[in-house]
Amino acid sequence: MKIRWIVMDMDGTLLNSQDEITDRTRRALIECERLGIRLILASGRSYVRMQPFARELMMEEYNGAFIEVNGLVLNCLTEGKRTVFAQLEKKDMEELVPFLREQEIEIQFYQDETLRYWIPECRREIKLRERSEKGYPDTHPLAADLWSWVTSNKNNYPNLVEIHSMEELPEHLNKMNCTDTPDKMEHVFRLLKQRFSDRYEIVRTAPRIVEIQPQGISKGKTLRKYMGQEKILPEEVMAFGDGENDVDMFRQVSYGIAMGNAKDYVKKYAFDVTSDHDRDGIAEALVKYGVIDSSFLSGGQEGRCFHG
Repeated sequence: MKIRWIVMDMDGTLLNSQDEITDRTRRALIECERLGIRLILASGRSYVRMQPFARELMMEEYNGAFIEVNGLVLNCLTEGKRTVFAQLEKKDMEELVPFLREQEIEIQFYQDETLRYWIPECRREIKLRERSEKGYPDTHPLAADLWSWVTSNKNNYPNLVEIHSMEELPEHLNKMNCTDTPDKMEHVFRLLKQRFSDRYEIVRTAPRIVEIQPQGISKGKTLRKYMGQEKILPEEVMAFGDGENDVDMFRQVSYGIAMGNAKDYVKKYAFDVTSDHDRDGIAEALVKYGVIDSSFLSGGQEGRCFHG
């Protein structure tokens, strides 16, 4: 196996449940770079929330790249070239927002550095209670994250703004998310697919999250385009992921590896399944397939993370 690129989702894949890269995974990936393998982060995040982790992995020094916002943007770090392929426009928001508000779920609106969010009144009390239980100040944003009703705000967007009307939205967005309980989002996901799948890309990225983007945009499509530009073959790429938005990446490469924490609907499309994101699943797979030496999974303290 001659791997030239390693492509990784971030939340639930590269990052553990504390939103960190474990020390072993970091060391394993930097060793891959030293061996001449290129790292590509493919995430629903924009570059603002990807850069701190890219610095940990020394990606700019080793010609790394970002596939941002689920394929909406290709960002070549060393060259400083960032290409935006599409965005949601005002007419899209006018079509989607009324329907989502009827479902009484939180709606999130993403730009590069700003996250705006709308909260249904039926969820405000539970959010206020959770914010208080976690000891956050009254000024702490009430936006949800992948795992909870109120984000920790760690490594989050610089600007989090609660909105109350359509007039507060910008002219263009990178994407929209909606979030609630896993059962509620399973129901909303089905409704969205029935009503809007001919006009938008709609995917489940976590049990609590459904993401909506312009049609024709996905991590996999942007990865395929980039592979073609750089003359990279499917058998030269290993891709890691845990969400439905990673499945299209798996289709583009020979070695699509699902994390142990991925749902079954993701695992069934994978070449293999590795350990979960809290147990160095990426590093484990790199050793299993001979990309790096097994010494990267021996010694050291389990779960210790790099904060440099």
